Amino acid sequence: MSDTHPDRLARLWQDFLALPFPRSCYRQAPVGEDLVLLDSHLAGCVSAALTGPLDQRRREALHHGIAAVHRILPALADDAEACEYFTRLRELAVLAVERQSPEGASRQGS
Repeated sequence: MSDTHPDRLARLWQDFLALPFPRSCYRQAPVGEDLVLLDSHLAGCVSAALTGPLDQRRREALHHGIAAVHRILPALADDAEACEYFTRLRELAVLAVERQSPEGASRQGS
């Protein structure tokens, strides 16, 4: 497999950085989740995961954020741009969590 997990995370992160935050998501809080804050927290954790191991607080933030995106996506169903943005952010967060697992860490070193 030529696309290793860490390389995939880095590549998808670079692609994600080019995406603008959906204008429709400002001042929205579906199911009580502030979308700007959710984006900020998850993006910060993903960025940190690219540079090394995460502390417990960031690992918990990733898990909370993944669950939050799962909850908000149905509320964003009529907004294709927002759905795509948060689906991609969730994918990055999942990859970051996997990268932090002992199995993911061993793949980094190989």
